[in-house]
Amino acid sequence: MTHTLDPVAPADRTSRIRSAWRAAWDEGRVEALDDLLSPSYVRRRGPAAVAQDRDQFKDSIRAVREAFPDLRTEIEDIVEDGDRLAIRWRSTGRHTGAFLGVPPTGKPVEVSGATFTRFDGSAVTEEWVTFDSRQLLEALGIVTTTQRAAIDPDLVRGVHRKFITGVTVVTTDDDGTPRGLAVNAFSSISLDPPMVLVCVQRSSATHPALHRASHLGISILAAGQLDVAKTFASKGEDKFAQVSWTPGAHGAPLIDGSCAQLEVEIGERLEAGSHTVFTGRVVSARHDDLAPLVYSGGGFFDISHTAPLPW
Repeated sequence: MTHTLDPVAPADRTSRIRSAWRAAWDEGRVEALDDLLSPSYVRRRGPAAVAQDRDQFKDSIRAVREAFPDLRTEIEDIVEDGDRLAIRWRSTGRHTGAFLGVPPTGKPVEVSGATFTRFDGSAVTEEWVTFDSRQLLEALGIVTTTQRAAIDPDLVRGVHRKFITGVTVVTTDDDGTPRGLAVNAFSSISLDPPMVLVCVQRSSATHPALHRASHLGISILAAGQLDVAKTFASKGEDKFAQVSWTPGAHGAPLIDGSCAQLEVEIGERLEAGSHTVFTGRVVSARHDDLAPLVYSGGGFFDISHTAPLPW
């Protein structure tokens, strides 16, 4: 005989998460997690992290609270997609107990990150957490910011402007609404398996949709699509009304006329400074014999008439 758990309203789930997090992280009452987490609960951090079960997770909370007894965790946003939730959070506390082998420093520490949660009925069965670990290590004094602070951001920006890139439009389907933005921070990771990454600024209007999506699309713009690049680099409300596009096999909007297109099943979302790095496996791909649009030094270029250098 099978038993199906009753569906749980989104508001109920978010309310239970906020209540359990406050009790466990801010007050140290880790037993409050028993009503939220499944007995088979698994928590992971990063691709190589050792999985934690429910009791190990509780122990890790106790260890954090021993080092930061005034810990406060603010849930900044929760977005829900079916049985999955994406939670953005920020934690603050003063380091008054040993942590990661570091004696108490008395320093205030702030760390932000995201947790991705999967429900089975009313219980959380799996979570994956990501945060900027360097932010924590710097606050504890394990790594220093002396060299970084001495670097002029304009100088670094000038270096980046010397690097030539293509121009992509990164897109996703947000419950029937297409979302997208222009991105030049795109790279291949590997061919076996085929994996790529894109970096998206967290202040982008498309960022929340990408966080809750399972797939994203990448359209590498052709040399004749400068107007498309300008459209998706803007903050316009309905960018897709101004361009021709087609849904991909996995639902991601793909820009017609682009010289190459990918659909990617999102794997990891890594917090890195002001951006999130989205990595994933390529699940569909196509390309045409068209010259790409090129970006360098704040300008766009058509390289279709240039000759390759002999080597």
